[in-house]
Amino acid sequence: MVKSGGITSFVRVVDIDLIEATGVYVNLHVAGKELLYRAVLHELAERLDPMRFVGIHRSTIINIDSILQLEPISHSEFEVVLKNGSRSRVSRNYRAELEKRLGQAL
Repeated sequence: MVKSGGITSFVRVVDIDLIEATGVYVNLHVAGKELLYRAVLHELAERLDPMRFVGIHRSTIINIDSILQLEPISHSEFEVVLKNGSRSRVSRNYRAELEKRLGQAL
C-alpha cells in the first residue's frame, strides 16, 4: 500500500517500472503514474526481489521486465528505455550488475 497525497493506492510490486530517490521519499513509476512514497531507496531495495529489480544508478532502480531497449550514449554508458517511455542513464558503477542480471555484456 502506498499513501500519497491523502490517497492510499494498492500497488503490486510487479507493476512498478522505475523507482527514483528524492530525499527521504521515492518516486514510484507505476502504470504511467507517479506516486510519491516516504521511504529511503536503499531500504526499499532490500525488500524487493533482486531477480526482478536492479539498481542502475545510486538513485534509480528499475524493473528488468519493464526494459524495452538499451541505447548507447558513449563507449561505456547506456540509457535504459522502459516500455512506458521513461529513460534513465545507467551509471558506470552499476553497469556490471545490470550485465550480470541480463546475462550478457552490453
